Amino acid sequence: MNLITKYSLIVQVSLISFFSYGQNYYMNKNGKSYFGLTGGVNYTIPKVTDSYSVLTSVEGNEAGIYEKKYDKFGLNQAVQFGIRYNYNFKFGFSIVADFGYQAQSFGYYTDYSWSDTINNQDFQREMHHLQKVSYFSFPLMLRLDFTKSQFMPYLQAGLFMDFRHQAKKVINYDNSIDSKETENQLSSSSEVSITDFMQKFNMGLIGGAGIQYHTKFATFGLESNFRFGFMKVVNDDMRYSDVNGFALQYLDVFDQLKWRNLNINLTVSIPISNGVAMNVLRKRKY
Repeated sequence: MNLITKYSLIVQVSLISFFSYGQNYYMNKNGKSYFGLTGGVNYTIPKVTDSYSVLTSVEGNEAGIYEKKYDKFGLNQAVQFGIRYNYNFKFGFSIVADFGYQAQSFGYYTDYSWSDTINNQDFQREMHHLQKVSYFSFPLMLRLDFTKSQFMPYLQAGLFMDFRHQAKKVINYDNSIDSKETENQLSSSSEVSITDFMQKFNMGLIGGAGIQYHTKFATFGLESNFRFGFMKVVNDDMRYSDVNGFALQYLDVFDQLKWRNLNINLTVSIPISNGVAMNVLRKRKY
């Protein structure tokens, strides 16, 4: 038996023993409350509902030439963190109320090309637009636990409300149109506020799944939620105001968007008031 096989066997036996030990206990959470902390990363999927641009083509067959090319959601990464209150009813149901701070980022690039027919010169510019919008977020969800053991998978769903805090933007640009940032040609604009360009309020549906491990003193978990925003993100009244010079200098204005987000959170929580005395973790009787 080689070393890798021995190591795999040890890990499997350890996991089986650990899981079996965990099944010796069950959770009694009826009527109990928990206070927790959450934190993790999120990935934004901006949904374009209306496209806008500064330039329009005079050629009828060039429709869409100035459309933005949005980054894939894996590049639109940001973070969130918050506090959580959880109250448990009977039959595995509980209510989950969060208060958090969530940053959401999204990027896109535009490119333009001109020809000087008098001096016989060409000019090209590619711009990578990076935006980050931050919100105070209030999700309220109903949760269903599938077991009463220490390892507890669950589903949850509900509504969220977001209140915009701030938003910022920076543009990286170079003179090679190749859909990527060319390092030896790269330069950047200054970071500026775009807070007034973003709507103050948003709301939508949130839902996901997770798993928790319970001890007598604390609960640790991992969960993933998908957020589906109902409302417009961009303030239509500000789109062409050009307070930062984007339309004039970079020939760009915002499309109208709606948010789609995938959140991944680590959680830790404790029973409120005398966690050990509450006896939420009980030995099974055989």
